[in-house]
Amino acid sequence: MTIQAILFIVLVSAFYGCFYNLITGGNIFSIFVDILIAIAGFFAGQFVGTIIGRELIQVGVINFGWGTIVSFIFLMIGGAISHPLF
Repeated sequence: MTIQAILFIVLVSAFYGCFYNLITGGNIFSIFVDILIAIAGFFAGQFVGTIIGRELIQVGVINFGWGTIVSFIFLMIGGAISHPLF
């Protein structure tokens, strides 16, 4: 994976984290946590796509579909842990 691909993943993941924080109404601390969770999720999605050998939406060397899906799954789990309902 090239440096440009890694920077693109970080940029897209940061957008996902900011968007999730905007929807859930988080504070300034939680935006950084959400960005880190989204980045970890996107890289985990890259790993999942490589392990199972399937490409969902391929953008160059980036498995964009799996990265997006797993990133949002990580954000949902992280939100459930850090923002309890009651």
